[in-house]
Amino acid sequence: MFKTLLLTLLLACSTLTAAESFDFKTVDGKRIAVQNYDGNFVFADPKYKKGNLVFFFFGTKCPYCEIDIPKVEKLYKSGDVEVIGVEAQTRVDGAALHRFTKSKGITFPVVDKASGNRLVRYLDSRRMWAGGVPSYIWVDKFGNLEALDFKELSKIAQ
Repeated sequence: MFKTLLLTLLLACSTLTAAESFDFKTVDGKRIAVQNYDGNFVFADPKYKKGNLVFFFFGTKCPYCEIDIPKVEKLYKSGDVEVIGVEAQTRVDGAALHRFTKSKGITFPVVDKASGNRLVRYLDSRRMWAGGVPSYIWVDKFGNLEALDFKELSKIAQ
């Protein structure tokens, strides 16, 4: 009886520390592997491990996103911030999203719809994002997530 109880307790504790995997696929076919430890994101790629990363949620039909895209692109090109774009407004297939990114001059990675939807559901479940675009989720060097607006992001990135 004691062994069964101990084994059950150990299994329960091990599930508390288990990480959820996110495997983002970009519209360019690249993969970005992330482990989520209870709200802390740990990236496999060394360029994302230093923090200073933002998930930029945008829409292909969003006029406010049209204004923010060049600003985010400039911030990305400055090298101060890594950016991962997530189309989160409309149902856009991979080919159309790829054409959109090229037409807008987006050079930062943009994840495909399936990867983006999974992240959106996760953030919604944690009440970190209510679905509006454009939106920004900051990831610091410890993997902590924080919702920001563009003005706040610009201050942190400096």
